[in-house]
Amino acid sequence: MSLDDGYVNADYLKKMAERARSLKELSYQHMAITPGMTLIDVGCGPGVDTPALAQLTGVNGRVIGIDSDAAMLAEADKVIAGNELSTIIEHREGSATELPLENNSVDACRAERLLQVLSPDVEQQVVSEMVRATKPGGRIVLVDTDWGSASVDFSDGELERRLLTFFAREMRPNGFAGRRLYSLCHQHQLCEIQLDTIPFVEHSYEESPLAEWLITTALQQNIINEDEANAWRGELMTKQQKRSFYSCVNLVIVSGTVPEC
Repeated sequence: MSLDDGYVNADYLKKMAERARSLKELSYQHMAITPGMTLIDVGCGPGVDTPALAQLTGVNGRVIGIDSDAAMLAEADKVIAGNELSTIIEHREGSATELPLENNSVDACRAERLLQVLSPDVEQQVVSEMVRATKPGGRIVLVDTDWGSASVDFSDGELERRLLTFFAREMRPNGFAGRRLYSLCHQHQLCEIQLDTIPFVEHSYEESPLAEWLITTALQQNIINEDEANAWRGELMTKQQKRSFYSCVNLVIVSGTVPEC
């Protein structure tokens, strides 16, 4: 069981979206969108991606964002209020493990950084539901973080590995989701599988999840002691002041085509 339930607020998701803009645009390319398509964003959160998808599919298309969080959906509806493309966007409450969609009803389906906040026990079901809802020949796009690839420039390599392994294994419900996407696509017999890996580099200690949140939780769980926490904080805050703070984690995009037969 993860020490974190995976929940992040709408403001955090919007901020991260701006910093991951190139990742998002690449994921849209993986969807192979043409005008008039019906597109699904599973785990749409506060509606960061649905307006961009609507721009790509155009006024003759349709975009459905699905999320289990009513508060997130309310934020998503605010985003599209008054938008000229709002008539083709719908934000719908539903579970990723039981999508409120008919079989073979959409042309392309994406889920970004969703599996990492769900139990590994349900990842197969989530992908199965995406495949079920997508037409033969349609694209499935999965985007997620491989927290097992995370690194921080810190002088004590043993402490750095201990903390980052703890983060991936205990502070994310499914911290290794990113590295599993390629296998998941193969297991669901998708064709024309495409993979991209993008390093996400952080230069701010204060904004990094591998900073105060990590060491506070690690202290509570007796993964580190006070001296180690102070060493981590002190060295990395000094690096930030000198503009030399560095952390990196891999974000993985894998897509595939639902087979025709």
